[in-house]
Amino acid sequence: MSIDTELHQLPTGPSHSQMILTAVASALLSEDPHQPLTLDALDAYLYGASLVITDQLPDVVATQVCETAARALPSIHDGETPDTYSLRLLAVVRGMR
Repeated sequence: MSIDTELHQLPTGPSHSQMILTAVASALLSEDPHQPLTLDALDAYLYGASLVITDQLPDVVATQVCETAARALPSIHDGETPDTYSLRLLAVVRGMR
């Protein structure tokens, strides 16, 4: 197999970290849009999405994926709503490589 063939077979979809963050952003939309986002709620969604998305990965890979996703999370602004944070989080996901 040539290197060109191998390069064409590389995955072109989102990374596991991007999938985790996208799931978190989506889940945040179920939160009350009039209440500020809490770190506890964000952590719970991150943990749940991480468990589901990394379920079939080797432990060492899953750990790396989860750490990458957690490092990419933006800080919560004072009084920020889940909807607003979700939009900022999706912008982060689009900027990830």
